[in-house]
Amino acid sequence: MFKQVYLYIQDKEALEENILYIDGTKFEANANKMTFFWRAWQKRYQPRHWKKCIEIIRQINTYFKKNEINIKYSIIKEPSIEYLIEIDERIEKYIAEKKFIRRRRGKHELAKLVDELKKSAIKMWQYTMATDVLGNRNSFSKTDADAIFMHMKYDYYNHTNVFKPGYNVQAGIVDGYIAHMYISADPNDIKTLQPFLNEFKKQYHDYPNAVVGDAGYGGYDNYEFCKRNSIEAVLKYSGFEAKKKKVNDKNRYHLVHFERTAVGTPICPQGHAFDIERTSVQYIGLTPKITIYYRNSNCAVCPVRNRCTRATKGRTAQVTPALEKEKKRIDELLETSRGKQLLSNRSSQAEGTFADIKENFKYTRLQRRGESGVEVEMKLVGIGFNLRKYHNKKHGKPKDKIILS
Repeated sequence: MFKQVYLYIQDKEALEENILYIDGTKFEANANKMTFFWRAWQKRYQPRHWKKCIEIIRQINTYFKKNEINIKYSIIKEPSIEYLIEIDERIEKYIAEKKFIRRRRGKHELAKLVDELKKSAIKMWQYTMATDVLGNRNSFSKTDADAIFMHMKYDYYNHTNVFKPGYNVQAGIVDGYIAHMYISADPNDIKTLQPFLNEFKKQYHDYPNAVVGDAGYGGYDNYEFCKRNSIEAVLKYSGFEAKKKKVNDKNRYHLVHFERTAVGTPICPQGHAFDIERTSVQYIGLTPKITIYYRNSNCAVCPVRNRCTRATKGRTAQVTPALEKEKKRIDELLETSRGKQLLSNRSSQAEGTFADIKENFKYTRLQRRGESGVEVEMKLVGIGFNLRKYHNKKHGKPKDKIILS
């Protein structure tokens, strides 16, 4: 339905399809704030419970040996829920056969050990299940397992930044209308761009000609993805704003303000070129990422060394030539009138869309649970937003339309 409503508006309004403005925001999930589970807990406490289980098994073996009963259980190093269940079933069967072992008042020593083993085994099982739910994430909410804990801008108690369960909602805007929405449990926008564009292609059978986003989306893998799929990536990169700042005594020694040679070698403010120390190649992303590691050998006698670096062997620097080339392209593009207009349009359309939804409509907390439920809910919100905008455009005062080639 979301797609059909958008296509109807696109047909009536003759929307400009080739430019997609993207932005993301976090919505609070319909989950209790104090129901968090962290991966660090599993790493810390699961081994402790396993050690406790092993210690109880040793005590059980000691009991059987003391009473000259020919039963002994192996001590294994790797955690195994199945092994604990097997031991519990065997001992329960043994207790059932021996009528003198009390389970209630005046509980027998062996019965106490079995009960302790059960408690620790249950904890082990809970941590094992939590590990499966976590997947590649670092946290989840017990009341909405698909939500993860993210930094939000509002706290119930002291009005400060705090972790709360939520979803990262991405929206692609075309001429002020929401063309596509993507729900992610990753708090970082940089990892959402590729699945977002792949789903956009799945919906509309082609990628947009250009995608415009802020520095949260700019990265080596995303630039390479756009290049491979013939998408013009108008994505600012991390450090873009810092690079534009005027050079002063505070930022003079930041790498972004260093001059470069013709081949891209950094030159420090004192005029000393860096030396290549080594080159590495990473094969994690779409294409091999070549990174050159530099070190300056003139730092030992430099008079401003204390202001530039604390490294004992000289200032180091890492440069990815392909990424630097993309950064240069972005710098040149955003200095043009077209680039400035694209950023202005994104600010008003993409950021303005979420500003309307969250501030004007006071829609900040989700009602449904689970990623699929949240996707349905947000697309219903998107339908309402598009219909409202279309109605206002049709019956309100017409505005001049800016078309970018």
